[in-house]
Amino acid sequence: MNRDERRLLLYFALLVSALLVATGVILRGWVARTLDADAKVQIAFLDLALRDRSRYLGETLAEQWENKKQWPDELADILTRNHADYNRDISMQVFDAEGRLVAASANALRDTPLAPAARRAESWPSWVSHDFAGADGRPMRLVTYPILTGRGTAAGVKLHGHSQAGLLLPDTARAVSRFTWVMTAALAGFGVLFLVALRAAVSAAAHRLQRESQTLQAAQHRFIGDAAHELGTPLAILRGEMDIALRRARPAEDYRAALVSCREEIERLSRLSENLLALATADAGHSLVHRAPCDAAALARTVHGRFARVATEKAVTFTLAAPDALPWRADALALEQILGNLVSNALRHTPAGESVALTVEKADGVLVFRVTDTGEGIPPAHLPRLFDRFHRVDKARSRTAGGAGLGLAIVKTLVEAHGGQIGVTSELGKGSTFSCRFPD
Repeated sequence: MNRDERRLLLYFALLVSALLVATGVILRGWVARTLDADAKVQIAFLDLALRDRSRYLGETLAEQWENKKQWPDELADILTRNHADYNRDISMQVFDAEGRLVAASANALRDTPLAPAARRAESWPSWVSHDFAGADGRPMRLVTYPILTGRGTAAGVKLHGHSQAGLLLPDTARAVSRFTWVMTAALAGFGVLFLVALRAAVSAAAHRLQRESQTLQAAQHRFIGDAAHELGTPLAILRGEMDIALRRARPAEDYRAALVSCREEIERLSRLSENLLALATADAGHSLVHRAPCDAAALARTVHGRFARVATEKAVTFTLAAPDALPWRADALALEQILGNLVSNALRHTPAGESVALTVEKADGVLVFRVTDTGEGIPPAHLPRLFDRFHRVDKARSRTAGGAGLGLAIVKTLVEAHGGQIGVTSELGKGSTFSCRFPD
């Protein structure tokens, strides 16, 4: 892993960590508030149930004392059957006047004391409430009701004990704590998995970029080498012609022949520089075409007229099939260059007695130009690289014909600049067909 990859992973790790922490804080706060609100509502209703149970038990036992002057037999079973079974979450206890446990329901927690507020009461209220932490640390609500006799009598009120109802409360703090640990583990696991996946993605992207960079560098080196070769050949010819002409005095005809040869090489250099400039402009992202209303059929007729004489001189039949008019928006000069390069190549590789056909048609919203020849054809091995820059099927023949291997590359660039596609089919000894498809 290089320095840039480590830095990218560090930035993403910090970003993901910040997002996960923020998410955790928000979730924890929301859960805590929700549980707290639910607990308050539950406690409000449970308090009513506790008060009802403790009061009912206290009044029942007060009647027992007034009638029998003692605690009922099997008080624990009575507490379980008549009270705890009514609501299994509520436990019942009975304490004597000194605060000693007399009996408890089966579901009562061990070592649950009498509410301290009941012990300190000097004048007995109707009930007292107290929160108590159980043996396991869970909060518990205790509601105590006094067992009194002698109300409204001359002897006065006498305290015999206390009836106490208890209930474990929702442990909001513990629930939030558990949720926090589980959420932290889940978010941490998600973060680790995300970083592992990101690391794999970065590594795959880095390898892909490296391969593409190597491919691009190889193509660039090949392009530079081909360009240097194409530039070097006409320059060497120019220097050789001039050296021969300057070596000794010659007749005017020899000087004229040398100048004509030099002019041909200069024109070759000029075409090469223009083509390289066009390709460089396309590579820089600048538009090579300027669309305007035109007639595709008329442009095809123009190209046909320009090459008709060349075809006649080569004894090649050159035909055109096009409708009367095909309105379109395109760069007319670019389109003439596209068709001109394709027709020129077709005529160059078609022997005498054969034919070249230029057709224009529109079908299903697609404008199609085809240049078909019955010439020598293209070897299958060259088809994949036919539109590459400086690629030539027959380098020796292309050199004598003045080609630099950029014509088809420029054609493809101009076609794609119009949003179109170019393709080729060919068979050795039978000819080739180049098709340019443009969306209408």
